[in-house]
Amino acid sequence: MPHYQRVTCSKVFTSIIFLNGFINTLLSNPIDRSASGLDEFKSVVDFSEMRLLDSSEVTNQFFQFGITFAPRLFYRTTDNPDWASVSGPNLRTGDPEVNPFSIIFNDAHRSAAVVLIAQPPTPATVTAKLGGVDVESFETTISIDNPDQYFGFENIIFDEIEVSYTGATRLRVDNVQLGERVILDPLKIINITHQEVDGEKLIEIVWNSRPGRIYAVYTSEDLSQWNEVDDDISSAGEKTSFNIEGLLGKKGKVFYKVEDITK
Repeated sequence: MPHYQRVTCSKVFTSIIFLNGFINTLLSNPIDRSASGLDEFKSVVDFSEMRLLDSSEVTNQFFQFGITFAPRLFYRTTDNPDWASVSGPNLRTGDPEVNPFSIIFNDAHRSAAVVLIAQPPTPATVTAKLGGVDVESFETTISIDNPDQYFGFENIIFDEIEVSYTGATRLRVDNVQLGERVILDPLKIINITHQEVDGEKLIEIVWNSRPGRIYAVYTSEDLSQWNEVDDDISSAGEKTSFNIEGLLGKKGKVFYKVEDITK
């Protein structure tokens, strides 16, 4: 009977396990011109939490409330007749214009939404990202004429919403809704099972993963020389699995390693 022993590795985004399926996928729900945004939210940042000088650059001033902006936006304290539907402090994209811009969350979330309006209207792409990698996106039109102005995502894991637009316009940003916060598990092999399918012995490896990432799996008999099995395994959500043929190496043992190789 094989002896099983777990081996850890300090390398970032790497997990190794000595030989000793579950795949969890999330169905995304884009929020595109919603009247109220999220069904449930934990907090809202409406930019009245602190007062800044009009037209001040905004980057990390609202960090304590869970969000920052990259590369920057601009604080607005006064209303304008052209923006009759906007009241109270909010952010804008210029002048000079900022396109694209990102709302970056202190932590990963399963849901978040934000009020976006533009005059004149502009086609736009709204993208959810995790660790700088695209997770989900949709194309829409942002306009001051839209009665429904919330944009965002539910039921996926992300830590950034990027907004890019094509029109010669300025956008206003307000009322950032923050949903459920997610504590991401580190990359780690969490299960290995032996299977036999049509007389063929298989090893199923399952590890903690993140949406939108690409992984590679390696094997070794001595923890020194590693052989690549596959370097193009797409994430299946919070957990990803991969099957390898065979059971043990020539010396009666084999080690497995998983790396996040997303570029």
